Amino acid sequence: MKKWFIMLLVFGPFFYANHKKPPMIKHQQAIYQLAAGKSEAVDEEVYAQPQWEGLEYVDWKFVTATRDKSKQSLVSFGIVDYIKVVDNEWATKTFGLKPKDSDGISK
Repeated sequence: MKKWFIMLLVFGPFFYANHKKPPMIKHQQAIYQLAAGKSEAVDEEVYAQPQWEGLEYVDWKFVTATRDKSKQSLVSFGIVDYIKVVDNEWATKTFGLKPKDSDGISK
């Protein structure tokens, strides 16, 4: 019984992380929300824009990531429903959005 409990403690987090890894749409939402400076949900028409074709989804066992196809640079990575956008300026350049400063005012 102890053996099964120890195996559950060792392998359980890996199974959980593999089950809860964020999909591509969550990466797109986080990238666009950061670039637009908004926290509300992203419209479906934003996901259908052709600019997303330049973004490649990468799935490693427990971690997912997106990278720019042309530059092969990392845009975001995620693990267990947490997404960190590494390249803050990718969406502002790609979608032609105006960057916002820390006060939320467009430059």
